[in-house]
Amino acid sequence: MMLYRENLRRMFYIYPMEFVLSIVIAVIFIFLALLHFFWAFGGEWGISATIPTDLNGRRIFNPGWLGTILVAIGLLFFALIDLCAIGILAVPFDSNYVLYGMYLISGIFFLRFIGDLKYVGLFKKYKQSAFASRDTYIYSPLALFLSLSNGLLAVLF
Repeated sequence: MMLYRENLRRMFYIYPMEFVLSIVIAVIFIFLALLHFFWAFGGEWGISATIPTDLNGRRIFNPGWLGTILVAIGLLFFALIDLCAIGILAVPFDSNYVLYGMYLISGIFFLRFIGDLKYVGLFKKYKQSAFASRDTYIYSPLALFLSLSNGLLAVLF
């Protein structure tokens, strides 16, 4: 994929809000992907409160390295979609697929924001764990931001 300087210059000067928002979203996705790669290969930093736990402190699920790698690859793919939307990366297919991808990303993160109604998201029942606290103040607001910002970019695309 190539960097098109003319498209970059045109997008930055004509649509600065969309350009900056898309770059911010892509940086967030890339950071999250790198964090997932770090965890998949044995890293421990920041992992203590990233998986939901029940009232006894037991993890609800134990993700394996393959699942963590797949999440990281998905997050990188989301970053690529956002960069394609503003013209930084060229796509060898119809740009409507980028638009559909942005709507899909928006929907995925909106569902993450709503949660499972038990351990994760806005309507979770169990709110006493370390994960629940971080979910309330960090993870769910981030999911809402990613959902609304990708939705906004898709509408403006």
